[in-house]
Amino acid sequence: MTSHFSAWLLPVAVLAASPALAADYPAIQTKAYSTPQLLFALRTDTQTLARLTPVADPSHDFTLGPREQERQFDGYRHIGDLTLKLRQGGGAWQDYTSYTARQPIRVLPAVRALATADISASFGAGLPLTVERRWINDKGTLVLRYTLINRSKQPVEVAEAGMPLIVDQSGGVKARPGDQGVVEVRRPDGQRPTLRIQPDGRTPLNSWQPPVEQRATGENHPSWVTGGFMLKPGARRDIGLRFVVR
Repeated sequence: MTSHFSAWLLPVAVLAASPALAADYPAIQTKAYSTPQLLFALRTDTQTLARLTPVADPSHDFTLGPREQERQFDGYRHIGDLTLKLRQGGGAWQDYTSYTARQPIRVLPAVRALATADISASFGAGLPLTVERRWINDKGTLVLRYTLINRSKQPVEVAEAGMPLIVDQSGGVKARPGDQGVVEVRRPDGQRPTLRIQPDGRTPLNSWQPPVEQRATGENHPSWVTGGFMLKPGARRDIGLRFVVR
């Protein structure tokens, strides 16, 4: 696995699509949600994050929301996507992603959650797991939680589970790996609030990992990578992230 490190990313200029260019892309439907700290929107087709703004300053988007229309296609990663590196029975390691070739999600009843979906189909037919994703308001904190369920008859070893953090990097992004790791996203104007991303449950920040490949220039957003666990047949495990403004 990639070695641990902690560093401020150099600011990356992100240009929003002009109104003329945006009109050339298919329209995107979103649904708005809120917690006491954050206003956010999920795409209705993928339930990935399309906007994330602090209640204290709705003019600032911590994501690349202004570019959502041009980034809607396969190959572009979003907060709410997932990558997996796993193997069965000591076999070869296999890599899976939820964004390379998206398939329709299966919306599930949002029991004690804001939005819930089975996103397994987008990983391809060979995935031995069921992957459920939930967006939760946990006592005022926004939580992104994945449930990995081994639906095969063999143990599944998960070496890495990567959660892309597609955020506005222009103010700097600092990662501190560890069992109680944290990623801090600063605003370009230096003003507060800033965004802190923390583990939900057993989700250590084992590595802060840049993408292996990029759909377009400037798409070098790292992922929160956790892993190193085994799932017996029928077993499940929750991993996830908590979004806090300070």
